[in-house]
Amino acid sequence: MNARTNAAQLFADAPVPFALTEAGEKAVTDTAPRTWSFIDRRTGETVQYTCMEGCTLDHRQEIGRSVFREDIWCWFWDAPLTLPVNASGELAEFRVLDAVIKVEPWSPKVAERLPYAVIELVDDRFIDGLDPDGLETVINALAARVERMRETHRRLVEVRKEYQQNAARAVRSQADEALRRVRGGAF
Repeated sequence: MNARTNAAQLFADAPVPFALTEAGEKAVTDTAPRTWSFIDRRTGETVQYTCMEGCTLDHRQEIGRSVFREDIWCWFWDAPLTLPVNASGELAEFRVLDAVIKVEPWSPKVAERLPYAVIELVDDRFIDGLDPDGLETVINALAARVERMRETHRRLVEVRKEYQQNAARAVRSQADEALRRVRGGAF
């Protein structure tokens, strides 16, 4: 690899799908199910595969190539949400609360052979393997947390208002005292 190596060259022989990232790879704009073939690396058999509806992976690196079946999967990764996070004293943009629907049709884990959800809490920290009930549990937990954050917001607005009023009174009191001293010749 050198400075002229592009992403397609870098992943040309990779056994895993060339995933879409925010780093600039071309997005797959047609998310209708796509049907394509690959060669099973173990058996040499040509296998026809139809992507999950909404799949946003670019499977060009697998089409017509020799790959292991378990290295074929589909996912739908929505547009990322980023927030500035204090990382070791430095502000950095991190992806937060990304939701992915994924299916791994030849996974050794039977549960992953049906579409499931993955939540990326913050950059590369995941809750994986969520069925619809599990995803709903996470959503409800986050909704409860958001409601508590709304309560914190309301308290913050009240506390700041009171703090500013107290600070203004203190400044007025100090100004009044200084004025009394000047008028009374305390200086």
